[in-house]
Amino acid sequence: MQLRILSGDDVRKAVDMPAAIGAMETAFAALSSGEATVPVRLSLETEHGATLFMPAHLRKEGLAGVKVASVNPGNTKLKLPVIQAVVLALDPVTGSVLALMDGTWLTALRTGAVGGLAAKLLAREDASVVALFGAGIQARTQLEAVRCVRPVTEVRIVSKSGTSADQLVKELVGVQATRFDDPGQAINGADIVIASTSSSTPVFDGSQIAPGTHVTGVGSFTPKMREVDTALVSRARIIVDQREAVLEEAGDIIGPITDRDLDESAISAEIGEVVLGSAQGRTSAEEITFFKSVGNAVQDVTVAALVLEQAEMAGLGMTVGL
Repeated sequence: MQLRILSGDDVRKAVDMPAAIGAMETAFAALSSGEATVPVRLSLETEHGATLFMPAHLRKEGLAGVKVASVNPGNTKLKLPVIQAVVLALDPVTGSVLALMDGTWLTALRTGAVGGLAAKLLAREDASVVALFGAGIQARTQLEAVRCVRPVTEVRIVSKSGTSADQLVKELVGVQATRFDDPGQAINGADIVIASTSSSTPVFDGSQIAPGTHVTGVGSFTPKMREVDTALVSRARIIVDQREAVLEEAGDIIGPITDRDLDESAISAEIGEVVLGSAQGRTSAEEITFFKSVGNAVQDVTVAALVLEQAEMAGLGMTVGL
């Protein structure tokens, strides 16, 4: 068996953000059309974090693979990424392993890409002011993706310590970037609000979100985490990556349902249904939209296949015999 091994740098060289956003359209269209098999991910929890096992098979595209990802918040003290991962690309016909690639950057890339796809489908076309909660790698790729699809001119950054926000402000070019310590001030006048944090409690007051705003939430991924509050989800038209997964894992949605502030019918559509045209994207300029994603293995498998294709053409990585 010949196995191609790809580093994080190889993954970066192989696929850029616009290509990843295009891959998300393919991935979620397959998911919502029933052309993908995606078991609910298995979580192995420890006292330090959780390791997630995420397989998927896209039948029509002939893609298969699995990601193993760890989420350990304490890694920031060790100067390590909070999220670390590897992805195995598989041949669905033979079961052979085709490639092993670093999944840390791939995870950030595909998570940012689906946020970009959501902004493309749900944010107003003239959206230019972004309020960004979080300043880690996930938040950065969210911002990068939104800048690919909307004419962003101003970014307001809120982070827990403020240090990472200051650093991101220094790094951003081509936009007016400012650190905000008051969440209310950050969202005042924002066209797009992105929550990409590890917070277990809401990071802004949803009652202050203005009509016409698009909100993306990607940080919370367990029933106990709620970085977006009931006020927001009660006011917004809710689009999700996958109903089953969100109702299993997203505290932002599970909490209000448990509290009987809304029910499952509040989920308007999956993003794949919007891609396929069976559900609407934004319906009016005044509508508040909320896209909730907990992550799905179709994202990893689709981007990994694209990475492998480009890596083989460019001769990236190295091959070993097993």
